[in-house]
Amino acid sequence: MTKMSRFTFLRYLGPGLLYAGAAVGVSHLVQSTRAGAMFGYGLLGVVLFSNLIKYPFFLVGTKYTIHTGKSLLDGYESLGRFPIWIFFLVSVGTMCIIVATVTLVTSGLFSNLLGLNLEAWVLCSIILLFCLLLLSIGKFAALDILMKWIVVLLTIATIIAVVLSFFANIPKLETPGPSFQFSNLGDIAFLIALMGWMPIPIEAAVWQSDWTLAKKEKDGVMPPLKFALLDFNIGYIGTTFLAVCFLILGSNMMYNTGTEFSSQAVSFASELVRLYTTAIGSFSYPIILLAAFFTMFSTTLTCFDAYPRVVSNATRRVLPKLQKFSVERLYWVWIFVVGIGSILILAFFKTSMKSLVDFATTVSFLNAPILALFHHMILFGKDIPKEDKPGPFLNLLSWIGILFLFGFSIYYLKITFL
Repeated sequence: MTKMSRFTFLRYLGPGLLYAGAAVGVSHLVQSTRAGAMFGYGLLGVVLFSNLIKYPFFLVGTKYTIHTGKSLLDGYESLGRFPIWIFFLVSVGTMCIIVATVTLVTSGLFSNLLGLNLEAWVLCSIILLFCLLLLSIGKFAALDILMKWIVVLLTIATIIAVVLSFFANIPKLETPGPSFQFSNLGDIAFLIALMGWMPIPIEAAVWQSDWTLAKKEKDGVMPPLKFALLDFNIGYIGTTFLAVCFLILGSNMMYNTGTEFSSQAVSFASELVRLYTTAIGSFSYPIILLAAFFTMFSTTLTCFDAYPRVVSNATRRVLPKLQKFSVERLYWVWIFVVGIGSILILAFFKTSMKSLVDFATTVSFLNAPILALFHHMILFGKDIPKEDKPGPFLNLLSWIGILFLFGFSIYYLKITFL
């Protein structure tokens, strides 16, 4: 890549890092680290498999938008009214729960960072209010710039911690540690929760699509396909790598030690940071806490922006009478709905962080098969030229992913309710 092409690529870099900022949150800091702490390296293959089979379902967000200049929601609409309604109902039905979940984890780190002792819903209100101000002032530009620095900082800190964790003197129990059992309903429930947001809910492909549109140059030109795909792959492969790092960190520092993570957000945040400081040194505590907070804050900010952005777009499609309202106006309506709904969940339906995370991620896993099928139909549909469609390997991988997601969802529902 020449000097000029490198400069050109950096100008288009952004949507892939926004994706990374959204993905490297609950699924990584919480679920991947918990997986390592609970089962050692036992679920490493699951993390890699989940990222692999879902790759085509996220690739479509970039491919479709670059080729058509449209939102992935136009692809849903091209399949008929049913798919766009499904997306709308899934997004509206889960957005407050998901934003409440990521904000709750963020609030635990926020509490540790400032030494605050406030109710979770109060802390979450402060965080969401700051997100609202940032989006109203800086909008996409602020989000774009912030994510680049946050993702880089977290990646560096995590790699250092993982390398040093192999040399940390962590006392282990003499008896063998627990292993994953398919006969254990609790283990299956955690597996579903782990894969639900690994690497991120599938509807995030629409977010990626809309971020790509928002990244347009002022003259309306879309980024070149090669740069857009490189940006996407950097974000996707990078988040997969970090998911593995968090699992290794949890395994090296907590597996078979006789300790486990707290189910409460504030305590969990403190324990998470302690994994880093035990490996790196106590001097790193403020740096790691700050990096972890901004990582989760980036996820909160990204989700808080993404759901209103795509739901406002979907609203005008499923409810034609509302087309008289601009997407921008509906965006602010939905952002207040998401913010207030998330705070109400935390204020009136008090639950542990662990329970809320597992519930939200499980719901996302059960939604995934239907959305994955829609994404496959769009990716291999008529709107993407034949010469630019993914090859036989990705076609096969996509079908394997669809069959697995449907099959495992049915299996989970069967053993849970029957």
